Amino acid sequence: MGGYLKSMNTRRTIGFHITLLTIIMGMLSTPVVVLSESDWTRVLQRDDIEVFTRAVPGSDLDEFLGTMIIDAPVNIIEAVIDDVPASPQWMADCREARTIRIIDENSSVVLNVTKTPWPVWDRETLVLSTKRRDVKMGTVVFQFHSVHDSTVPVGKKNVRIPAVDGQWVLSPVDKERTKVTYTVKSNPGGSIPKFIAAQRSRDIPYITLLGLKEMVKKEKYRGTAQQHN
Repeated sequence: MGGYLKSMNTRRTIGFHITLLTIIMGMLSTPVVVLSESDWTRVLQRDDIEVFTRAVPGSDLDEFLGTMIIDAPVNIIEAVIDDVPASPQWMADCREARTIRIIDENSSVVLNVTKTPWPVWDRETLVLSTKRRDVKMGTVVFQFHSVHDSTVPVGKKNVRIPAVDGQWVLSPVDKERTKVTYTVKSNPGGSIPKFIAAQRSRDIPYITLLGLKEMVKKEKYRGTAQQHN
């Protein structure tokens, strides 16, 4: 019996890593989002932030794209995004964020819990986050994609989002400024009232980018970035 259970656990582990490898290969081949006016509708322009949305077939939530130029170099913004436990300090409605598993220096499995208005239950995502760098262009891209892992239980009164894809694209404008583009497409799992869905697709990228703009001012990130210069 012990040998059988050990064999089953080994198969699950192998299957999980094969799945992660498949996702990583797919993410590395996924092109960066290119904004097309025919695809997106601008729903907000405020505080130097633009937010665009577009409908997603079969989902209550529109895909969103937020973009702004932040007065900080790429490596400082990269340091903020890398600091997963600090995400609740700046990401919109983020209640909890933690790294579940480190795959390698550029890939990890991350759990994120997002607060939602009553009576909707909070949503959580379990994603594989992968970072890649274009040394020639100076860009850094974080891509994240939902993964399934039965060893990570769903939190009490949470709903795990069954499908989510998104990315952060950090593109240098000059040595001290970076264009940041944040996109997310998801199926929230369960029904969400339309007015809440529309509000969140507009507000999440706006609030998140405002928070990121403030986070890059913290000395802990500027010190970390200077160490890598």
